[in-house]
Amino acid sequence: MSATRKKQYLVILLVSAFLVIIIYGTKNSFAALKMESSTVKNSFTAMEDSIPSINETLTNDPDNAGYILEKDDVTVTNTNEFDVSVRAMVIASWQDADGNTLAVTPSEGTDYTITYGDDWELRSDGFYYYKSILGKNESTTPLLTDCKPIKKAPSSGYTLNINIVSQTVQTINDNGELPY
Repeated sequence: MSATRKKQYLVILLVSAFLVIIIYGTKNSFAALKMESSTVKNSFTAMEDSIPSINETLTNDPDNAGYILEKDDVTVTNTNEFDVSVRAMVIASWQDADGNTLAVTPSEGTDYTITYGDDWELRSDGFYYYKSILGKNESTTPLLTDCKPIKKAPSSGYTLNINIVSQTVQTINDNGELPY
């Protein structure tokens, strides 16, 4: 067999192999794109927005209208239809009457005093966790029992603002298991 004939067979073999790869590759790709599966029904029903209610006793500053001098007895109420675990974060800042915030953060013990309730536990993530499960329409014991500024803000027109952010999570799911 001559060298040209061998080259022709080699070219025919390579072109044939290439065509086989393209045909099977296209066929499998088309099959993957056309693949259908049966419908899966999601049995999870999203609940309505139910934000926990934060209750607090405020003492207004008689010298500055719109400013709060003291914040006491801060509690969280479960507004859900089921039992929940509660966590809350205490955020301190200097704010003016329009809600503008200074870049300087007040320091606990230096700029203000704050007393926390015994039924709350501070964890490493910065949240205070309520130690008991909260039933429907129940309220926690106070997270804060007393909070007062010690010093004035570093800028005129600003005052201490203590904001409480609270979250709840359902304690027991429909199967009677804890979610965490």
